[in-house]
Amino acid sequence: MTTYQGRILEEESGQEDLRVIMGLVLLMFVTGIWACLWVPPLGGQEVNVVQSRRRGVWLIVGIAVAVVAIACVALWLAAPGFFARMYMRQTREPIRLTRDAVGTFPTEYHLDDVPWIATREWFCQSNSLAMIAARHGIDEPAEHFCFLTGFTYGASRQPERWAFMPYADPEAGFGIAAPYLGLVRRTYVTDDPSLYLDALRTHLSQGYPVRVALNGCMLPEMEPCASAHSEVVVGYDEGGFFYYETVDELQYLPPGEEGIWVAERTLLDAVANWSGAFSTPWRYALTIFEAGPAERDLNPVWARNGELLAGGSRFGPLQGADAIEALAADVEERWAELDLTNTDFGGLRCGIEAASYTRRSNAAYLRTAFSGQMDVERAADLFDGAADRYKDALAELEDGVADQSEAQRIANTLREAAALEREIGQILLTRGRE
Repeated sequence: MTTYQGRILEEESGQEDLRVIMGLVLLMFVTGIWACLWVPPLGGQEVNVVQSRRRGVWLIVGIAVAVVAIACVALWLAAPGFFARMYMRQTREPIRLTRDAVGTFPTEYHLDDVPWIATREWFCQSNSLAMIAARHGIDEPAEHFCFLTGFTYGASRQPERWAFMPYADPEAGFGIAAPYLGLVRRTYVTDDPSLYLDALRTHLSQGYPVRVALNGCMLPEMEPCASAHSEVVVGYDEGGFFYYETVDELQYLPPGEEGIWVAERTLLDAVANWSGAFSTPWRYALTIFEAGPAERDLNPVWARNGELLAGGSRFGPLQGADAIEALAADVEERWAELDLTNTDFGGLRCGIEAASYTRRSNAAYLRTAFSGQMDVERAADLFDGAADRYKDALAELEDGVADQSEAQRIANTLREAAALEREIGQILLTRGRE
């Protein structure tokens, strides 16, 4: 199964499937009841006995068929949630917090060995890992962590949640990337807000910067905002916590900065909101990274990044090149309804703009980190080509979509970008299989 974010089925196709299944259920049930109630009157006592038995048999058959069909519908409706929870447990490897695991901690504490790294671009997940890695003596650009996590090597489209996201699941990516940094990722989860706050303070006082996933739109300091966001918590006092914002003006501040203060209640609400939006089996989660054995074989990273780009997943929302092609079709068919005013993370314009700069960034990183390797340099050229296509599409969207002809031009440009990304995916997959 390829990576997917929450296994949410496409809304329109899901509704159509449900209508078809419910129609079949109703048809089977009505047919069974009709069969048991309608038997031609043949006359005679023996015949009536046979007729009565036949009615009983058909009644049982009709009810059984309806029950089985209804059970199938129930399973079909429950399957997305089941697979989402299974996926999250596999990719997060969550550890349930217990009161025994939470130690004592001072009233106030602040880490003074974590640099504050932020970018204007939406590299929140990679910047989070960059700060934590820097504490362990690893000084690499955000693009290095994008590569290891696969964060900027994918795309997804979930119309009920966001228009277009040129990113892959960062939670799974952290687990993949950690060994290449000589780290081990630990994700702790709970439904108890008090236990969660105590665990945050315990880990911070033990010297661990804590990465949290949350709804950034609930943080008072964030504008524009991201409903799926990542921050690094570096300290606390009696009423709240201090965190380093990951998307801001480009900066690399030395360790010791106080950070941004957020109240306990606000942090809890933002974390719980993110968990609810992604249907996690827990309300609160925190991630720390501990020292561990180092991995050197990059083949799994190449293969995963190639898979994320190429698409072809049979489960969950469309990903990679498939998601970009679906976006192109949506622009072509629904051009008059497009929301071009939303500038927040996940909006159409923000997503296409992010696709342009993330692909340009990927190209620059691959050329620098793998100089002289022809297949990787070819992939870098293709990334630049895709970035150009996204830039062209964004320029067309700048003043809105005037008519069907313009919508078709934008859609065709996006399809060209999808074809380039699919080719990149195949190059990386081939490299990963060597």
